[in-house]
Formats: sequence, structure tokens, C-alpha cells
Amino acid sequence: MSNQVKSQDMGFPLYMTTCAILAALSGFNVGWHISVPNMPEKVIMGVINDDGSYSCLPGTEDGALPGCMPMDFPTWGYTIGAFAIGGFFGSLASKYMNVWFGRRDNIMISCGWMMIGGLLSACAINLTMYSFGRALVGFASGMCGSSVAIYVSEISTKKSRGALGSLFELFLNLGILLTQVCGRYMAFAPAWRFLWAIPTFIAAIQLACMFFFTVECPRRLCAAKKYDEACATLQKLRAGADVEEEFALMLAARQREIESAQKQFSIWDIVSCKDKHITWNTVIVMVIQAFNQIGGIGPMSVYSVGFFTTIFNDATLATNISLADASVNIAATLIAVVFMHKVGRKGFMMISTGGTCIASILMVLGSSLKSPNGQQGIGGLAIAAAIVFTGSYSMGCGVIPWLIAPELLPMHALASGSALGNSSNWLFNFVINTIWPKMSEGLGTYSFIVFVVINFLGFLFMVFCMPETTGKDLDDHKKDKIADAENVADGTSSQNSDSIEKDKHFDHNHVEVTN
Repeated sequence: MSNQVKSQDMGFPLYMTTCAILAALSGFNVGWHISVPNMPEKVIMGVINDDGSYSCLPGTEDGALPGCMPMDFPTWGYTIGAFAIGGFFGSLASKYMNVWFGRRDNIMISCGWMMIGGLLSACAINLTMYSFGRALVGFASGMCGSSVAIYVSEISTKKSRGALGSLFELFLNLGILLTQVCGRYMAFAPAWRFLWAIPTFIAAIQLACMFFFTVECPRRLCAAKKYDEACATLQKLRAGADVEEEFALMLAARQREIESAQKQFSIWDIVSCKDKHITWNTVIVMVIQAFNQIGGIGPMSVYSVGFFTTIFNDATLATNISLADASVNIAATLIAVVFMHKVGRKGFMMISTGGTCIASILMVLGSSLKSPNGQQGIGGLAIAAAIVFTGSYSMGCGVIPWLIAPELLPMHALASGSALGNSSNWLFNFVINTIWPKMSEGLGTYSFIVFVVINFLGFLFMVFCMPETTGKDLDDHKKDKIADAENVADGTSSQNSDSIEKDKHFDHNHVEVTN
């Protein structure tokens, strides 16, 4: 055993990476459903006639299913919001689902909801059926968001956790990009309905692959008192490396929970400040999750075609800008994946909130000022602002929220804290995407001033309140004393060595913990 590589020193074992990729594939479906209404917006909404009645666009014909579902712009905003409302309740449900079924099974259950919701929207015969389908895929998205984050964090090595944790956002952005590309050529009846059906098939494939080719998290199995299975699973994830030390530390963490008689934290325990450090760290998680949506990415992705068409009076240019933004999302997320361990979670969040603040200022200037020929808006400046905004967002606010909860919260508070964090994300998703049509009508080209203020406040919060968690051991429960990642690793190495000698003698049959 002494000649084997220690599992804690490993980078990206093949099987572990495969499990993480299959789980993170949920992000593709989430991203697809976030952005899918963008391109066919006008076709689905139809037009308002002079007499106040609604009808489909000229040339849109009904087949076996209606060619459109005529509605006004505020109603369209509510159908967008239905997705976020579903996500909010899905996030709350994940608190219980992650405990009852485990992370892996909960991801598979969310695939089932994703399939049902996608089919309902694709086959919708009226607005109610369409909105209900949107709410169901939102519910699935809320469920899988926290489950994927926890699952990937718990199966990953310390060196790979940042990169693999970024895969969810990478797939999400890939889903947004492909939605925009497909939507460009399928924004007509009845082809737009297939845009809602495509992720249904992907969810089915993911469900099958998760069932046959992945395993549950070793930490979750330990919590369920399945110690032999947990050890075997850890060995499989670590590709034959020496897991003795890592497994001993895992058992030691469970033993500390027993000795402290620590029960699972409920949402009320966190809200009522039963443990001030856990409550404060949960607040940090909620704020970081909120900035996945509150900074303006919704209008920049879901409503971008309509927004830029209004500014430039050119639908083709607006479509091209949206495609460019989606491409930048992918590139920026890849940068985060590669440099996550060097720049750190806090560093990327500061870059992200600062960049989106500056980009929002440029967006206001680019859309409000007049060009030299007297036309409204300076196209080059607005396009540059959009690219800077999406690039900055994807490096931090898009990635870090899916990593942070397991690194800030101990096991007994993780399910509730993660559920609150994801609920914060989806709540602001609903608020921003629902009120944006009214904001756009009321503030016009000055709409992004709101996001200048929000992102500036976010930057200050990240500078003064967010701890650095890069390289943090998930089983270190001193979450309130997180220091610089490298200092933490160096400072705890000798302490871990001492505890391992004691932990190796644990009797697995005497370790009892709650789920």
C-alpha cells in the first residue's frame, strides 16, 4: 500500500471525472430551458391587432397543435417567471430529497421531472399547459442544482473540485449557446416545439447513464451507516489509489458529529440563528447564489434578442449579438475551469461582480448615447458591453455559486443551507425576469443602471465578507475560520496526520450518524 499514490494527492481519476460529467450534464438541460424562449419569442407571442385582439404572425399556420399562443409582453414575462417559480420550490424540495434519496438518486428524479415538463411545453395546446410545463422543468432545475453541486464536490479530490464543480455552469452555457443556434433556424411553427422536446431526450439519456454508470457519494453512504459500501465506492472513484487516509478522515468527521450529538439542521435552525457561524455562512451562500441571477444575466440572455432589437432596430444584429454572448459564456467558463485553483473562488467573484458593474455602465452609455450619424445607440460600445458582461459573469457569478455551499457548510447543515442558497437563486431569477419587461418599458435604455448599483454592492460584499475556500477540505468543520487556501492546507497537514492514527482504529459498527 505504501507504494500506492494517496487518494488525496490525485487529480482527475477517469471514473470520478466521468461520474462528475454525467451529473453535471443536468446543467445543459437547465441552460437550454433558461434560454429556449429567446429566439422564437415573437412567433409564440403572436401580434396584437389594432382592435386589441391577438393573432399569430402572418404565415404561421396551425397543424395538429396551435402554431402560436398569442399573449402580450407582460404575460410572456410571467411564462418566463413560471420556470423560476418552479425552480424556487424545487430548491426547497431538494433539502428533503437529498436526505431521503441521496444526491445521485435526486439527480435522476429531476431528470424525470425534466422529461415530463419538456413534453408538456412541447405539446402545449394553450397558455396554461405551456406555463405548467415551464414550471415543472423549473422544479427539476431547482432540484438538480443543489444535488449536482453537492454530488460533484463530495466525489471530487481537492485538486479537481474547482474544475469539476465548474462543469455544471459549462454545460449550462453550452445549452444556452446551442439553444440560440438551433433557435435561429427553428423559430417558426411547428419547429419551435421541437426546441422544447430536445432536452427531454437528453434528460432520458442522462437518467439511463446515471443509473448504470455512476455511484453514490461516499460521504452520503457513511452518513447512512453503509461503511463497507462507502469504502468500496471511494476506492472505485479513486482508481485503485490508497484511500486509507482519506477514508479515515471521512470517518473522523462523522465521529466528531456523534461526539457533539449534532443533529441535522433544519431550515428553521439556520433562520433562527441556532449556530451564528452556520447562519452567517448560509447568508454568504445565499448572497453568492443570488448573484447568479440578480446582477442582470436574465435580461442579457432570456430577453437579449428583444432588448437589442429595440436598441438597434435590427433583429438580425440582435440575434448575432446573442450568439456572440453565448459563445463568450463558454470561453469564460473554460477560463474559470483552468484557473480556478490559482485565482480562487473569492478572486473570481470579485472579478465577476466588478466586471459586470463596469459592463452595465458601458451598456447604459452604449444604448443611450447617439452615434455620430444621429441614430440612437452606439452599436460597437453596446456590443462590447454585452461581451464584457457575459464574460465577467461566467467566470465568477456563473460558476462559484455551484461550488460554495459544500465548502462553507458542515455536513449536518449542508442540505438546509444549500436549499436556502438555491432558493435565493431562483427567487431572484423570478423577480428579475418577471419585472424586466416593466423595467424595460419604464426605464428604456437606462434599464441597466439598476444593475450598476446591484453589482457594485455585490463587489463590496465579495471583498469584505466572502472567505476564500479554494482547496478547503470538505470535512474540516471549522468553517468560520477559513483562511487563505494554501495556508489552510499547510496548517492542517500535521494535525491531520495525528488524527489519522486515532481514526484508523475506529470501529465502523459503532459509528452512528443521522442523514
